[in-house]
Amino acid sequence: MFTPLTTANYKETIAATQNGALICFKKLCPHCKNMEKVLEKLAGKQPGLTLLQLDSEDEPEAFKDLGGERAPTILLIRGGKVAAVKAGLMNPREMETWYLSTAK
Repeated sequence: MFTPLTTANYKETIAATQNGALICFKKLCPHCKNMEKVLEKLAGKQPGLTLLQLDSEDEPEAFKDLGGERAPTILLIRGGKVAAVKAGLMNPREMETWYLSTAK
């Protein structure tokens, strides 16, 4: 399950996350729904992966601060910091490859 973030708590939540994926989404975006499923599959393969979400329409300040340009935007979090940002769709294999490429 995804933990929802707000403008009030996103910085402290990211700082407290050792290994995570954050999706910035819009409620009515079909591509966002697809990426949520891809991230859930990734979490099933990667124990300890924290899934976070931020509604880009409800929280535009946080979305902009995180470097979001369009939904869906995925941010990978490593050691409490954003390690990588990517906008758009990915299939499960692309997502896993990208995720693993940010591991240290």
